[in-house]
Amino acid sequence: MQFRTKSTKVWLVIALALAVMVVGLGACSSDDDDAVVDDAVTDDAVTDDAVTDDVVDEPAADKPLITIADNQFESLWINNAIIKYIIEEGYGYETETIQSTTSISQLSLENGDFDIWMELWQQNMIEWYDEAISKGTIENLGPTYEGGPQFFMIPQWVHEQYAINTIDDMKDHWELFADPEDSSKGAFYNCIIGWQCAVVNDIKLEAYGITDYYNVISPGASGAMEAVLHAAQLKEEPIFSYYWAPTAIMGMYDWYILEEPAYDADVWAKIAAAQTDGSLRPIDEAVAYETLPVDKGVNSELREKAPDIYAMLEQANVGLQPINVTAAWAITEEIAGEWELAAIYYLTNWEDRWSTWVTDEAFDNIKAALAAD
Repeated sequence: MQFRTKSTKVWLVIALALAVMVVGLGACSSDDDDAVVDDAVTDDAVTDDAVTDDVVDEPAADKPLITIADNQFESLWINNAIIKYIIEEGYGYETETIQSTTSISQLSLENGDFDIWMELWQQNMIEWYDEAISKGTIENLGPTYEGGPQFFMIPQWVHEQYAINTIDDMKDHWELFADPEDSSKGAFYNCIIGWQCAVVNDIKLEAYGITDYYNVISPGASGAMEAVLHAAQLKEEPIFSYYWAPTAIMGMYDWYILEEPAYDADVWAKIAAAQTDGSLRPIDEAVAYETLPVDKGVNSELREKAPDIYAMLEQANVGLQPINVTAAWAITEEIAGEWELAAIYYLTNWEDRWSTWVTDEAFDNIKAALAAD
């Protein structure tokens, strides 16, 4: 069994490019947002001073900074951008999204360094989640979107041509998925380094006996993982990977989700225990991920820190299909990481959803900002 981080020049170039893009966006987003707010206020002041007095919130400087966890993947970027736009433009707060890993986000949400985590995926870290909820350090404010599936997959054409149906079938076809750096085994492309699903997948693959036939390759960033999957599909090459939804890549190509034993709570408890106690590995069985709603988590002090934001988040449900459509739009339009554009697209097209989360005043503010954009 071999677990390793992909360290080729391609990975490094992609990771560096992503880092530069994120830094660049972080450097310019505050100025752009301030410009939007300033323009909206100026325009309102010129046309109708009374409307300006009624609509515009108090200056952001009089309100606390709202911090948002950014674990660096597509659907979270979209959800963060949507909620950031609403909080800033609708309620007049400043926000900051902070890049993080699963373990750092866990600690930061509990201690208040993060106020909001828009996609908990708590089933992947259930022991931490249950303990944090019982201690009262975090709260679950309900689903951001309906069930978020996680799975192992291969291209649809590989499934059809080679009659690969189950996770167990992968043992007989490892040569199709040969590791380019180790011809004695196949390659499985795992979850991103630092995400809890990487550990979960390691445990599951050990239990299935897959690691006897495949090396587990863990990309350093979601962009790197997407690049490998895109390349395999475009070149019509077999690839064996973990993935999840909602994501644009699931809608762009035909994939086959490998069959696994059905989710069982008792077996999943073994997987959960092995995440924190290495002496339990390898476990003797594994099961598919449970498909559950993807929930919003907040630090418990947010209720007092920003009660209007807390109340809005309790109502917010972005929706699975709207995220899928928005993600596909972002790829088609090549927004190059300018996720505020995705937020504007969502807010423009699903007003019937988000208008039910916000106050009348916030609604008017958001509509004015959208008109200015």
